[in-house]
Amino acid sequence: MWIRKSDKDRQTGRGTPVPTQIVGNEEFDPMPQTADQRRVEQRIFELADQYSSRLGMSRRAFLRTSGGMAVSFMAMNEVFGPAFLVSEAEAAEPAATREMWPKKEFILDLQTHHVKDSMPGPLGFRTLTGKYNLNPALAGEKPSPDSLHRANYVKEIFFDSDTVMACISGAAIGPPKAWVLTSEEMTQTRNVVNQMAGSRRMLCHGIGTPSNPDWLDDAERQVKELKIDAWKFYTGDPAGPWRHDDEKVAYPFYERSLKLGVKNICTHKGLPIPGPGKEFFRPEDIVKAAKDWPDINWIIFHSGMKHMMTQVPPGESGIDADGNIPWTTEFCRQIRASGVKNVYLELGAVFGHSVVTHPEVCGHLLGQVIAAVGPDHVIWGTDSIWWGSPQWQIEAFRRFQIPEPLQSKFGYQPITDRDRERIFGLNSARLFNIDVTEARKALPADALSQMKTAYQAEGAEPSLTQYGWVAAT
Repeated sequence: MWIRKSDKDRQTGRGTPVPTQIVGNEEFDPMPQTADQRRVEQRIFELADQYSSRLGMSRRAFLRTSGGMAVSFMAMNEVFGPAFLVSEAEAAEPAATREMWPKKEFILDLQTHHVKDSMPGPLGFRTLTGKYNLNPALAGEKPSPDSLHRANYVKEIFFDSDTVMACISGAAIGPPKAWVLTSEEMTQTRNVVNQMAGSRRMLCHGIGTPSNPDWLDDAERQVKELKIDAWKFYTGDPAGPWRHDDEKVAYPFYERSLKLGVKNICTHKGLPIPGPGKEFFRPEDIVKAAKDWPDINWIIFHSGMKHMMTQVPPGESGIDADGNIPWTTEFCRQIRASGVKNVYLELGAVFGHSVVTHPEVCGHLLGQVIAAVGPDHVIWGTDSIWWGSPQWQIEAFRRFQIPEPLQSKFGYQPITDRDRERIFGLNSARLFNIDVTEARKALPADALSQMKTAYQAEGAEPSLTQYGWVAAT
């Protein structure tokens, strides 16, 4: 049985700054809360009670502060072992967090989501998941007010996190009526936010699928009329699975796209959804396509990771003693052996999921993708707002370090502050020709920044929840 995480948190009053249970967006079956996650959750509340009483605050009010974020990572270190840089002083005094983290990175989140205003279900895969009986709880469900819609998206992404720029994404999965967002609706979100801000704060994807017999002409329409910023593909689309290295199907599209001036292709690899296209989510078609089309930047969402430890028994990590991550480890080997330099690995969902379930797995993931493509070819994405505000993922990435035993045994390099700056946003800025210096100059006078300042001055109210599904038990 599945329930919405936001509903569960409302009913129990036990929302936390960092999620303590895996959230799904209907693409996979979320696993039950593990024993370790229950321990983390309980310890967060114990620490929150301890420090909030000292500060004369309620537990919920405290958890909404930087102190609440700090005790979350303190609890994770206690349960999982030291993987996060956090000071007890941060829990007791907000100024301590500002002192420890005075510098704000340029954060460009290349994978964010909301649903269209007319979407009848809480997420976007009602037709698909109903067909494959993935989530019976969808029957008769209606969304909470604005939980996954545009207005709350702006609040979660720009008001309750340090995100500076974001790209709104979508997916061609199943029939068009089931799509979370069309290219037109993504363009509308980009335009609305940029107009509201008075500066460039949003990018948007265009959607393409060869199951559309007019997809070449439609691509030209999206570029010329909608002025999309990049492509987003789902090669495992059940309506018509395909491969990126298919010279008859895919190559004419690449030729047309380059002529139109769009050379950034984002593609969902790994995290296969149920149905006949499951195997087409393997990233095995990328290296040949990247070799044949060196002028295209291949941005591989989810780093090609097969699953996020969703189908393994609680307490197990889903990887072996050699650190083999299904699909991703082999894909990284292929990239290194081929020598291609135009493949980029994106962290959406798989970083967030692994860092709160098995930090050791997260260490393997980051160690392997950085070794395969270099820190200048790893891309920040969070898959929010399925996961609520991306701020907890931002804080986790700032604080996380690959455990030293993994560095010693597997040769992973420690993640430096410069690496984090690149991954957080400088790499994507380079791909999209964004002048970071000029973008930073525009921020203080930006209307969106001014609204955020007013919101924080009035008393910020982060939701402390996520909007996807969790296992009920």
